[in-house]
Amino acid sequence: MMYVVLRDAGHGLETAGKRTPYISSLGRAIKENEFNEPVSEYFGEELKRHGVIVHDISPTTNDVPLKTRTDEANRLLNFYINKYGSSNVKIVLVSFHFNAFDGSFSGSNPSGISVHIQPGKKSARKLANSVGKYLKQGTKQVWRGIIEQNLHITREFEGVAILTENGFMDHPDEAKLMLDKDFQKEVARETAQGVLEYFNLPYLPESPIPIDDKKEEDDLLEVAIVIGTFNDYPATELLANRLKCPIYPRNAINGKVAKELIVCGGKKEGLIADKIVVLSGADRYDTYKNIEEYLKEL
Repeated sequence: MMYVVLRDAGHGLETAGKRTPYISSLGRAIKENEFNEPVSEYFGEELKRHGVIVHDISPTTNDVPLKTRTDEANRLLNFYINKYGSSNVKIVLVSFHFNAFDGSFSGSNPSGISVHIQPGKKSARKLANSVGKYLKQGTKQVWRGIIEQNLHITREFEGVAILTENGFMDHPDEAKLMLDKDFQKEVARETAQGVLEYFNLPYLPESPIPIDDKKEEDDLLEVAIVIGTFNDYPATELLANRLKCPIYPRNAINGKVAKELIVCGGKKEGLIADKIVVLSGADRYDTYKNIEEYLKEL
């Protein structure tokens, strides 16, 4: 199965009106794109390390017209379906936004997060449920729910699409979150977790345990498995269950994490351990055969 995500950073940097009221402590307003763009980037990075193909349909900070974005999204959707077959590809579109009420910090200031879908689209609601589940677990905000709304980005895309509103620009507290990199990364990670759940793919923490090059040998894991990309993960599950050890993505390892490493995807160069066993094959199927043979010898 091939997994593809089309990401959209919403409005451009100079789109009229898409910004907070003036913030005296900053001496300026915050533009919505200053939140949307980095979150979209972090989101893409999270998915790519899980083997998901990611395309940006709003690739600059300019205001890419909505029709241009959905035309590109539909072109990519049809490309993958025509080339690989609809039963072999799962594709979704995620558009990032930050909401607004009246453009002022005075008066009524609603707050909170919501996920928007096109009315009547059941598959989009399933994706929205998964994404909303994780967004609610992060920074404490009002959960405004899944909202059915007739929006161009969700209406004109021919596949599964959601639009997330991750706060209100004219709410004093939520406006401050827009430039907070930890919050940006959190939103990106939670949205990625929801998309992966929709795809029925497990989320792999970037660094499952704290890594310290100076940790004592007695504190090290006895054995751990290393995979190159998420595509290697299914072949390693049986091995991990048998050895009762964790699986690490290659880019999450920095320093020595275990006395023995079993490499089931990619090369061993750069890895540090007392013993390194390489089961990587020419492809994931070849790797699976190597793992089967290894299990027979245990």
